[in-house]
Amino acid sequence: MERKITKLEHSHVQVDVEIDEAAWKKAKEDAFKKLAENVTVDGFRKGKAPMNLVKGKIDQVKVLDEAINSLLPNVYKAIIEEDGVKPYARPKVDVTEISDTGLKVRFTIVTEPEVELGAYKGLEIGKEEVTVTDEDVDNAIAALRSSSASLVLKEGEVKVGDTVVMDYTGKIGEEVFEGGSATNYELEIGSHSFVPGFEEALVGHKAGETFDIKVTFPHEYAEHLKDKEATFTITLHEVKEKVLPELNEEFVKELKIPNVNTLEELRAVKKEEIRSGKENAARQEYLRKLYAKIAEGSKIDIPEEIIESQVESAKQDMINRMSQSGLTLEQYLQYVGQSEEDFVKVLKENAIKDITNYLVINKVGEVEKIEVTDEEVEFELAKLGEQYNMTIEQVKEALKEQLLEFRGNLRMRRIEEFLFDENK
Repeated sequence: MERKITKLEHSHVQVDVEIDEAAWKKAKEDAFKKLAENVTVDGFRKGKAPMNLVKGKIDQVKVLDEAINSLLPNVYKAIIEEDGVKPYARPKVDVTEISDTGLKVRFTIVTEPEVELGAYKGLEIGKEEVTVTDEDVDNAIAALRSSSASLVLKEGEVKVGDTVVMDYTGKIGEEVFEGGSATNYELEIGSHSFVPGFEEALVGHKAGETFDIKVTFPHEYAEHLKDKEATFTITLHEVKEKVLPELNEEFVKELKIPNVNTLEELRAVKKEEIRSGKENAARQEYLRKLYAKIAEGSKIDIPEEIIESQVESAKQDMINRMSQSGLTLEQYLQYVGQSEEDFVKVLKENAIKDITNYLVINKVGEVEKIEVTDEEVEFELAKLGEQYNMTIEQVKEALKEQLLEFRGNLRMRRIEEFLFDENK
């Protein structure tokens, strides 16, 4: 097998492969035998008829296709392992010459885009100093109390923060519209989970009442509802108010937070949680700006095939997530008022940004020779084991299909740390 490699523009490589006569002959013979196994000839069991009878029943084009397809995986493997070509997307394969004595195939392969780095050290982005106020801590503890609150039936009028149980039927004109009706539906007033104006219109009413409210669907709503006025007939069955637990040490202990038994200890833990969250958010925003700055000063040529592959992957991921919610992509786009063209445009913008960031980070790692040692990988696996109460062998077994990805992610973290420390 002879291979000729030609470097093309825009991170493409052309590999012309010539399969020798012996290999091509064997591939065709093996392909014929494989297809013959499924041929039925009257008077013989499947796969047991004489070859001279079978031959006339097998399409020779199928034999050639099977032979070619049987050769391609090993050829492609040799291009990667022996020639050192690193593919970055699915290759394009063309048969350039075919005869009884030989086969010529051309692989057009997208390789990792070339990156000419600009400045990536000493840049002034501006690292944010985070602060945690008493109000931040108060709000966090208030959220804890709210999540632990009890719902108790009340006699009075509906107020913001109350929860109602109701039946409702929505109409546009005289027609009941799809998805606009429910029975014994529980809704927290002020949650903003319904169309604007709906929850506000329930305030002031009492359990046992039946009444109509009118709302106008926003322009951004689903196509069949946007900008239309709807009338909802409401029957309120119950009104419940939240009763918050007392803020005392008994409440703190019921939270069962390790080593937290007093209000002071709870405030200290929450303060650190908030600080950690703010620092992480600030760090991610800083890195986002830093990557954009480095990319701005760098030259990166991303082949369209890579972008299209990323877009298609993201689109398929969205389709899968929507199907789990019982929706098609078309239904989701209609619901959010977005065309498929705009949806794909956003996916493409995100893909370009994500690919660019990865290429920039990876190139910095190459230039600075940032790698991850086996010892570092072992250490991180051990930390995972401690976190999930598993031995390191159990962690390795659980991640055996993702260990290479785990190592790659660890390297990316090391490069991020380097960039964070080397810039302002």
